[in-house]
Amino acid sequence: MSLLPSYVWLTLVASLLHAFSFAYSKQFLAHSQNRVKLAFYSQYAVGLFGMLLLPFVGLGNFIDNLGLILTMGTFVMIGQVAYLNALRHGDASFVVPMLGLKMFVVAALSALLFGETYGPMVYLGAVGVFISLFFLNDGKLHGSSQALMFVVICCAMFGAADVTVLALLRNGINGFQIAAYVFAIPTLVMMPLSPLLFKNDWQVTPALGKTLSIYALIHLAGVVLLMLAFVQSQQVTIINILQSSRGLLSIGVIYLMARIGFSEIETMTRGQLTIRSFGGALMFASLAVAVLAH
Repeated sequence: MSLLPSYVWLTLVASLLHAFSFAYSKQFLAHSQNRVKLAFYSQYAVGLFGMLLLPFVGLGNFIDNLGLILTMGTFVMIGQVAYLNALRHGDASFVVPMLGLKMFVVAALSALLFGETYGPMVYLGAVGVFISLFFLNDGKLHGSSQALMFVVICCAMFGAADVTVLALLRNGINGFQIAAYVFAIPTLVMMPLSPLLFKNDWQVTPALGKTLSIYALIHLAGVVLLMLAFVQSQQVTIINILQSSRGLLSIGVIYLMARIGFSEIETMTRGQLTIRSFGGALMFASLAVAVLAH
């Protein structure tokens, strides 16, 4: 019998799946340089699979929360555009772990909107996170300012989406409904407009379709497992800590993907693997300190 609760394993597996899906999304760039289109289509793909969940989750409180659902979908879409731009200017093994900065965006928004306050250990955790960026950047004091800028925008959008989740939960929408709605509804609204939005560049090649399908299945599976973990644990704190392991897991995932031969994935030297793994571990520990202290 496992000594760990099942929600711990669910969250760790979800984090592993998302470590892969976020890294794998860099393969989109092998099919198109239109990163806005790629961001939209990657969400369409998840949304199409998400529609398969709709018969099981029901439509309770749907109309009353349509505005929030569309708002959250918009945040996710803009965040995905920023993320793909960050990947264009930075290595996946640098960009993916930095998504952990989202937790501080959520903390800032919670302080602003809900009046939450934080103790000194939270700020100590923040310092640890920023030190970890030095190691994730191979121990250099300079890096791609464009990648950093787009990651910050991405984290701001994903953080705003998380705050919207809180509002939806307070309005009676359950976690599985959120998992289905946030991707399916924007897809239903935006997908028919694609020929107008992208004009002569709206078609999907079979190769891009395959890449999008693999990404969508893995990403949605991670979302569903994460929602199961929330339902089982009812502990937002521990789930957030466990989920931040995605940054550390992504280092190993990206290393293996490069060795297998995935396109668009950078090849790390053993030295880079060591120093970036240390940076990922430091970020994970710092986030854990910050969340536990809060």
